Amino acid sequence: MISRMLLSCAAAAALSLASIGAAQSFRRLGACPTLGCVFPPDQTDFLAGQYFDIRLEVHAPVNGSEATGRSTPDTAFTFTIARQGRRAQSAAALFKIAEPPLERWNFTWYEDYFALDAKTPSFVNVASKIYRRVALYEPGDYTATLTYNNGSKTTASWLVRDLVQVKKTKNIVLFIASRMTTNMISAARLIAHKTVNGRYQSRLQMDQFPVLGHQMTHSIDSFITDSANSATALYSGHKSTVNALGVYRDSSPNPFDDPRFESIAEIFQRLTRGGVGIVSTAFIADATPAAFTAHTADRGQYGAVVDSFLNGATNYTWTNWTGPDVLFGGGAEQFLPGRTSYRGQDYYKLFASKGYNVVLNNTALSSTSNNAKTLGIFSTSNLPVWLDRNVYKNNLNRGNSPDGKKANATDIPGLKQMTLKAIDILNARHRKEGWFLMAEAASIDKQMHTLDYDRALGDLLELDDTVKNTFAKLKQLGSDKETLVLVTSDHGHGFDVAGSVDTKYLNAQKTDRKKRSAIGTYMQSGLSQYVIPGAPQDTSSLQFSEGAAFPANWDPRYTLFSAVGANPDHRENYQVHKSGPRTPAVNSTAKEDDFIVNYKDAVTGFLVNGTLPVDNSQGVHSLTDVPVFAEGPCQELFG
Repeated sequence: MISRMLLSCAAAAALSLASIGAAQSFRRLGACPTLGCVFPPDQTDFLAGQYFDIRLEVHAPVNGSEATGRSTPDTAFTFTIARQGRRAQSAAALFKIAEPPLERWNFTWYEDYFALDAKTPSFVNVASKIYRRVALYEPGDYTATLTYNNGSKTTASWLVRDLVQVKKTKNIVLFIASRMTTNMISAARLIAHKTVNGRYQSRLQMDQFPVLGHQMTHSIDSFITDSANSATALYSGHKSTVNALGVYRDSSPNPFDDPRFESIAEIFQRLTRGGVGIVSTAFIADATPAAFTAHTADRGQYGAVVDSFLNGATNYTWTNWTGPDVLFGGGAEQFLPGRTSYRGQDYYKLFASKGYNVVLNNTALSSTSNNAKTLGIFSTSNLPVWLDRNVYKNNLNRGNSPDGKKANATDIPGLKQMTLKAIDILNARHRKEGWFLMAEAASIDKQMHTLDYDRALGDLLELDDTVKNTFAKLKQLGSDKETLVLVTSDHGHGFDVAGSVDTKYLNAQKTDRKKRSAIGTYMQSGLSQYVIPGAPQDTSSLQFSEGAAFPANWDPRYTLFSAVGANPDHRENYQVHKSGPRTPAVNSTAKEDDFIVNYKDAVTGFLVNGTLPVDNSQGVHSLTDVPVFAEGPCQELFG
């Protein structure tokens, strides 16, 4: 897992699932197939010295298929931990802490879709304990055993991995191209790089990495992940549940009391005092940046996420977190005082009070000092995508200024500007100790969700250009030989290209079936027209110098016949959406869970029947493995 490799490279010295049974779409509690639950669950890996919590639960189902006639949970359960070859000890004795108090609650769940339709939930009573901020320092195999209900046992096998004694790299740059798959990389290369007789005349920067590997993305209790769980796995080595950030989801109603585990940022800062940078083109409280410091079962606790960036976890004793050196992205609504910020507070002022320079536009970003911690928030919500910032600039009129005045945010940095500035700051502040930077190209994912393939590919190409310029920056600073650069994705999407489309012919046809005749497959797919500049007056044709990094023309006659495997009802004309990002489906009435074709979207196209449930307005993630590109110290670990 990437996080283990990162930690073995960066940290200094000191650090079989049981059958799920019949449950599939719904589960009483993920990773807990029996009535006794241990978190961390079976098959968990830790680094020596990595902090974590232990949650124990004993369930007593009152009704449903799992009911045993015992509606009161056993409160006299016991729990022991044994290192291989040694006798078992109670957790309190092993960690030399007091036995935690017993907790009680209940919850309901649906066993399947029939129960959901009939509104007949199953009711469960729970007895629980949680041991906070413990750690295992000796490497080896451990067996954790929960005994309950007169001798029933749940066991969890844990592996504690040793930490290397010597740093193998000083710095790490981790690029996360959210939702990027090899199919998308192929499409981006096709539209931005010219071929002559089947040979590309230039390549993506990603094509030039010396090491390429792949990683799986499934969750602990489902084979399709979301960004919260996948980011958690990337940063900690612990797989969790959809929507969970830095915790194993328990059954309690409180989204902030679930058992947590340390992230790479928390470990790295605690052990080395090194620098940490977080950069995203999303609103900064979104899942991928949030997983560095947030510990909650609900990724939607955006205000609390922002507070965790500044203050770390505060509701229970945890790692002493002093804040990142760099925090750049969108999402001003969580910083401005009011109902969308945490407890109504002004987080611009709170960050400034802890010594942060606060910048709100690209001009201020480029001129701010490299010697101070810096918060950069450049719009409300997600940052505008590359295509709108550089080609269809009228779409920037969104009233999204980060100061709360609802003016248009037009002086906005892209991923490249934010990443290069972050490196400058981290290098100035932590040249001796080293630093860790995560930079996320978030809108590859966000535009893929809405089937806006042009905007997704534009942001993928922006990422590739950022990677290219990152190597140049590291070389300029003399840090290239001591920095590991990684590019990967947190999950995939069922996207591919199967030919080309003659959009002029498609738009001229009157029926949906005839419009499909405009699609050219195999020999009729032809060559990419995106690399041929349009007329000077064509607003889709780039008239400024971007080298070979981006298409010369975003609106050619012949476009890509591209699609995803899981989608809502929508229309498709395979043309760039010049007036702004797509909305492929809309609510049919005031009802919130019945999405139909948006009649204002792709009006010249033909109807594509959806494959998803009708309460889905967008595409969804897929199972596919995702690539891992590596260059620098430790690169061989990722191939």
